[in-house]
Amino acid sequence: DKKTRDQKFIDIVKRAVDSSFNLIIPAFSIERTQVILYQINNMIEDGLVPSVPVFLDSPLATKITTIYKKSDRFFNRGVKEEIRSGDDIFSFPKLHIVRKAFDSQNIKNITGPKIIIAGSGMSEGGRIVSHEIHFLPDPNSIILLMGYQAVGTLGRKIQDGNKKIVIDGQEIEVKAEI
Repeated sequence: DKKTRDQKFIDIVKRAVDSSFNLIIPAFSIERTQVILYQINNMIEDGLVPSVPVFLDSPLATKITTIYKKSDRFFNRGVKEEIRSGDDIFSFPKLHIVRKAFDSQNIKNITGPKIIIAGSGMSEGGRIVSHEIHFLPDPNSIILLMGYQAVGTLGRKIQDGNKKIVIDGQEIEVKAEI
């Protein structure tokens, strides 16, 4: 149920931040990313987690989030009230919108805990793939799969617990927590 799902997400984000881990979230650009941003915004505002760098590393998700911001009339009553009270529900301190591929590649060089939200949701392409190449072998990283992973996709292989996977012809050892 929604309450259990939301609490699991809070617990994982808290554990990652408290442990100074990297939290990598392959996310679908439409709806899933916006829900994640909204929930992280609420966690920070409610003092459940300290503010850490969060990187939205998906050009499509960035464009879709802009559309969501302009479409608030379709939100439920509670969210509309949050917006009316001045809350930018998709923005919070230390949120970085990553527009250029060069900047995406440099995220891995930033030390300390961080959250990376990148497309695609099943790890079949997009910027998430380079993050997975870098962070899957890192035992101080968590890969959080928040959507369906179709059979045969890289995301499904990660979900199924494969200890070695191949990405772009490279064999990658999986040491990150999944």
